[in-house]
Amino acid sequence: MKYKEEDHGPHCLECGEPIPYGRSDRKYCSDRCRNRYHNREHRKWQRRYARVIDILMQNHGILSRMLGMGVESVPKSELAQLGYNFDFVTSCRKVRHRLECRCFDICYCDTDSRIIRLTRERFPWDPDE
Repeated sequence: MKYKEEDHGPHCLECGEPIPYGRSDRKYCSDRCRNRYHNREHRKWQRRYARVIDILMQNHGILSRMLGMGVESVPKSELAQLGYNFDFVTSCRKVRHRLECRCFDICYCDTDSRIIRLTRERFPWDPDE
């Protein structure tokens, strides 16, 4: 942003130029600057959302492979080595003194060192059935 020392009024959030007229709470000098600012912010959030979805899909793939091998319990260290990110799940809730976590349709109970009761929930609208 370009700021000039002699200007004391409000400045545009996009280009930094002084806002010469209009409401006292204006943030942009023109519609063009307003649109550019909001488009840039929107792209930034879209990239963040895409990254979260990528991590969730990777987690789901790892859990799916475990289920495909018939695994119902696995050490957390083994999942971490496979690239599972424990910070990203689609939901968590407390059930009988245990934390039940989900990654889309896959459910597991989280203990200190293992995940147990790894299962896939089937939904009534699931086309695979």
